[in-house]
Amino acid sequence: MSRLRICLDCSSPVRLRTRQRCHRCHRRTERAALQRPCTRCARLRHLLPDDRCAACRRATAPRKPPKTIRCGSCGEQRRNVGHGLCNRCHQADTDRPFRYAASLARRMQPAPAWWNPLVEFTAARFHPGGTVAVLRETGRLLLAAPSVTPHQLSQQSPAQLSATTNRVLTAFFTDRGLALPHDDAQQRATARRRSYLTAIPEPLSKAVTEFNQTQMSEQERRRRTGRRTLSDITLGTRLRILRDLTVHLLARRQVTGWAEVTTTDLESFLACTPADRHQQTYLMRRFFAWARSRKLVLTDPARGLALGAQPAFTGVVLELAEQRKLFARWARDTTPAHERLVGLLALLHAGSNAEIRSLTVADVDAVRRTVTLIGRPFPTPLDPPTWAALQACLLNRGATGTLNPHVIVTRVTSSRTTPAHTSYLARLLAATGTTPAACRQTRLTELVNDLDPKLTAAALGMNGTGITRYAADNVNRDRLQRRVASPS
Repeated sequence: MSRLRICLDCSSPVRLRTRQRCHRCHRRTERAALQRPCTRCARLRHLLPDDRCAACRRATAPRKPPKTIRCGSCGEQRRNVGHGLCNRCHQADTDRPFRYAASLARRMQPAPAWWNPLVEFTAARFHPGGTVAVLRETGRLLLAAPSVTPHQLSQQSPAQLSATTNRVLTAFFTDRGLALPHDDAQQRATARRRSYLTAIPEPLSKAVTEFNQTQMSEQERRRRTGRRTLSDITLGTRLRILRDLTVHLLARRQVTGWAEVTTTDLESFLACTPADRHQQTYLMRRFFAWARSRKLVLTDPARGLALGAQPAFTGVVLELAEQRKLFARWARDTTPAHERLVGLLALLHAGSNAEIRSLTVADVDAVRRTVTLIGRPFPTPLDPPTWAALQACLLNRGATGTLNPHVIVTRVTSSRTTPAHTSYLARLLAATGTTPAACRQTRLTELVNDLDPKLTAAALGMNGTGITRYAADNVNRDRLQRRVASPS
């Protein structure tokens, strides 16, 4: 066997003396020698008797009519796609995601224990085509890395998973306790604060970073003890003011530390935006008091600053005739249910954007005809028009079959559990020429000026000192000017 020659093309032995190649390479060489240029595509192919290759002959041949069947779902004579269904019915077949998931599970070694619950979770919220798309992306990652954990799946980059699949996996793993929940709004607020800290110049950034860490630690202590915490908007606004202050200081002169800042520098900064003097002065007093306790400054330059006037309400107040016109529109059954509910809750019950968006089915008491709005200490009784609008919304919501617990469900949130976007309520009332904020401000102004600010604050769960801004003189003056000017 060792005396046999070696093939010219491979390392196999040549058994025939008359050949230089093995049997397999010899046959391949002979077939390659029989190839000729095709008269149609000019490629080297094995030609048919008409000097054309098989591909060109199939391309010019008349196409066969597609096989048609009577669809088992719609009953029409259509092309057969599979399982006795046409393409339209096959795409809408509710059993399609489960068949696809079963075929993927057979290819996995082995399939994770949460695979079948994921299929049921997704199929209950999405169209069969959307469910298959989610399972396809998830199955691709599981086949590539069988040992991947649920936490690693939910943390995949956008290049690996689409936004829809990532959102479904996060909701599923969080609901089943397989991964820790994360708040998108909290992540955006953290990124916003980080951008403010990055924009602060180097000589002054270290102190501001420590001040931000002190604020966050205080927030955590307040949260653990059950006390009221500041919002992410307030914390971000404080860092924005400090960022603007550092930019202003370095634009005037070279400053190497907060100890070189004087009261004159702070006064010049406050003079740039007189309307924000109250908020900016309060923050600078707080910041420099903290800096003095940390021995970053010897004297407090903000101690001598005078607080600005408490900002009063300067928003839009609807006229009485306009309120009656809006109420007549929202009391009709022909008006869309979402618009009716949002408008009446804001105009009659001073509902805020967050309160209306977060209203769930569990917050509705059908016996007492009340709703529980977040932040309010007592249930809110509804008048007959508002109750009718709420029932219309619940009826429309039940027709969609969504699993979203909120009363106001949009096309985007029908497959999720999150509330509607903040801009959705404003778009609902855009046709009427008003906004939910204007309706709420009108109601708050009337309650404060016609009744009592303390009672209003207690009923709505608001801060008593904050609601007094609606009792300022400029509110009555603006309303009086509009009433006088309206007859002309």
